[in-house]
This record gives sequence, structure tokens and C-alpha cells, in this order.
Amino acid sequence: MIFIDGGIFLSNRYEELDSLRGLAALSVFFSHIYLIFNETLLSKLLFEYGLLRGMVAGSEAVTLFFVLSGFVLSIPFYSNKDFNYGEFAVKRFCRIYIPYIVAIVITFIFREIFYTGKIHGLTDWFNVNWSVSLNANAIIDHLLLLGTFTSNLNNVVWSLVHEMRISLMFPFIMFLLIKLNMKQGIGLAFTLSVMSILFSLTADNPFLGTELYYSVHLTSLFIVGALLAKFRYDIINYLLNLKFKSKMFIFILGLILYLYAHPSFVLNILIRDFNPFYRAVIDTWITSIGAAILIIFALSSVRFSKILKNKLVNYLGKISYSLYLYHLAVLFTFIHLFYNIMPLWVICLISIIGTFIISSCMYHLIEKPAIKIGKLLTKNTNSKNIGKSSSDRPINIS
Repeated sequence: MIFIDGGIFLSNRYEELDSLRGLAALSVFFSHIYLIFNETLLSKLLFEYGLLRGMVAGSEAVTLFFVLSGFVLSIPFYSNKDFNYGEFAVKRFCRIYIPYIVAIVITFIFREIFYTGKIHGLTDWFNVNWSVSLNANAIIDHLLLLGTFTSNLNNVVWSLVHEMRISLMFPFIMFLLIKLNMKQGIGLAFTLSVMSILFSLTADNPFLGTELYYSVHLTSLFIVGALLAKFRYDIINYLLNLKFKSKMFIFILGLILYLYAHPSFVLNILIRDFNPFYRAVIDTWITSIGAAILIIFALSSVRFSKILKNKLVNYLGKISYSLYLYHLAVLFTFIHLFYNIMPLWVICLISIIGTFIISSCMYHLIEKPAIKIGKLLTKNTNSKNIGKSSSDRPINIS
């Protein structure tokens, strides 16, 4: 086990968070591989309730993404009084949207070239994806990332809809959080979740996952991350003063809350047709607490940090966004190409290798240039910071 064991916590140590994001993206990939196989009792015991749960914890990983986003995006607000919304929005747009739109175009091309129709023997989840051609409305939805829709082209799009919405509203949330203490901040987060539930009562349509009221709730996860960043020193100092057994208990508790604690599973059994949105609200709150614990240990444990700073793990973090964007396109392409030629496990292995190659290429060819574009477009604004001391300048988190 890995626990807090001394060392100096530095405010600009973000390599660990990159690596944590990379491991989370990998679990999303593996969770989608898991979903193409027909479920068995053994697979459920191993991957859903057993020790291998972390490998396929895809929905939990997305919750971690949101908490991490809140943590990282909030840092400049705590370190610099000056803020330019236009600069923030342009950089965020370039960072998220440019790589996304390139990935969507490439995925669409792959679908048009390689899709062979539904494959007998694979799961309904697999066969639903790529089964519907994009019409004009679907194309607009994918381009704007504003509407309520389900993407059969690339299943991960739903989370990017929320990432874009919340990112653009996040500065206004931060103006409140800067003035609030921990209890008040948590109160704000819970209030948003309650508001989202009330908002959902006015909706007649089935829950798709990209509704505006879901964005309202997911904003609470950003707030969890932002509060974690604001009070990180206090939290870490508290942990450092605990005994080893107490640290071990908290770490294990974090893993359990992150991977296994799903209260809505029980509620769904007790309450017939329990609303899936309510399930999402309950589970993401529990998972976010576990994610917060893991983030704190990642930043404060020398041993945990050493693992996360491994060059291979850290590189996985660097390419995590591209891995997230392209893994389904690669996986589906290879399955449609080779399903009747190779065993499925061999296809999955080839897909993993192919995804890492393509993700690495897209990170260098698309992601890094997109970040540079954002910096170039805001160059005039950045020049206003010249003359300030380095401690007064916002931390670069692009």
C-alpha cells in the first residue's frame, strides 16, 4: 500500500495529476473493451465486484476527470487577482474543441469506410454504436456541443458536452468560491445538485446524459475539485499528522468510495424504475469523494508520486485526451475489419497498440499545436503580465 510518508508538497506539482488522468483514461478504454464481450458470472465477479474493478471503472474515471478539471482550473484564481475571461475562454476552447472536432471528423471517416453492419455475437452496446448515420441535426449537435443528444459515433462525446459548458461558466463559480469557506463551498455544490434534480422534474424526455440540468449537477464535481485545491495545504497537513494506520484507513476508504460504493444499486432494487439521473447524482457524489482522496494522496505521498512520475505513466497522462478521443474509433475499426479473421482477444490487443500509436501522433500533431494556437491568440493579453513578479503571474495549466 502507498501512504503519505513525508516529503514537501509543492503547489506546482501537476505531473502526478496528468498521470492520474492518464490511468483514468486507460480505464475508460478498458471499460469499453469489456462492454463488447457478453457478460458471464466470472467476468462480473472479477471486473464489477472483484479486484479488477479498477481496470474497467470507466464511469468513475469520468467523475475523476471532472474533479481534476475543477482542481486544475481553479489554481490561477487562487494565485492571481487579475483575470481575463476572453483569454480563459479562448484557451479552453482551443484546448478542448480543436482536438475534439478533428477526432470527430476522423471517427466519421473511419465509420463510413470500415463499418460492416451489426455483428452477431457481440453485445447490443457495441452494435448500437456506429449503427446510425449522422443526419443534419446530429452533425449540428456534434459541431456545437450544446444540445441534448446521444452520440452513436463516439460514445465519449457526452462528457465533452459538459466539460465545455462547465468550463465556460467556471470563472463565475470561482468568483463565489474564492470568498467561501469549506462548508459554504460544499453547501453551494449540494445546492446545485438539488437545483438540477428540481430542474429535471420539468423534463418529460428520457435521460440521455447531455441534458443541461446534468451539467448543473456536474458543476458540483468541479466545485469539489476547486475546494480541494483551495484547502489542499490544510488537508495535507492534517493527514501528515495522522498515524500510519489512520492514513491507511483513509486511503483504502478512498479506493472503496471510488470503485465500489454505488448506493443507487441498492435503491434501484428497492425502488421500481428508479430515475437514472437520480442514480447518477447519488453515485457521482460518492465517487467524487473517493476521487478527492486519491488526488490528495497523489500529491502528498512520496511513494504514490514516484509511481505516477514514472516516465511511461506520465506519458500516458500527456496523451490521455487523445487516447480518450480515439480509442473507440480504433477499437471499432479493427473489430469491423478483422472480426471473422482473428480471435476477438487478438483484435482487442491490436486495438490497444493501435490506440497508443494514434493517440501519441495526435497529441503531437493536434493537441500541442492547439494549445499553441490558444497562447498565440491571447498573446496580447499575456503581454500585460510582463513586469509582474513570477509569484504574481498565473500558473500555466494549458
